Amino acid sequence: MDRHPLYGIVDLERVMRRLFQGLLASLVLLADGYVLVLVSRHLGVYLLLAILASTGLLGAGFVLAAYRTTLARMWKRVGSGAYPRGELRRVIPLLAAGALLVVPGFVSDAIGLVLLVGPIGWVLGALVERRNRERFRELYEYLRLRR
Repeated sequence: MDRHPLYGIVDLERVMRRLFQGLLASLVLLADGYVLVLVSRHLGVYLLLAILASTGLLGAGFVLAAYRTTLARMWKRVGSGAYPRGELRRVIPLLAAGALLVVPGFVSDAIGLVLLVGPIGWVLGALVERRNRERFRELYEYLRLRR
């Protein structure tokens, strides 16, 4: 059986995983678009645009305030010589929530709010922090030296 010439160069499992993640993200955007079309039929386009702009601005404001607070706590912990595990686990879902709240749509706003206030955000942050612990340790060392 002949192997594909890219088999040794490209990690096909990783490529397939990324493609499925992209497919999931596109399904969320399609669901968002469908919900927006349905809501615009009942509320009208201009009221819907006003609601979307308001939720985007409010969401960005909440995320920015939480991000600043978390970064201040992280700098305080780094300054005291402690590894800021909890703060790193909080920053990751904050960034994802910020991106989802700025994207217009009700489904993305709902997911962003769940990441912002729910325990799912903490679990997501913990998973990402565990997977990238070595990189975050390097970041911590860099921040500690920069202080």
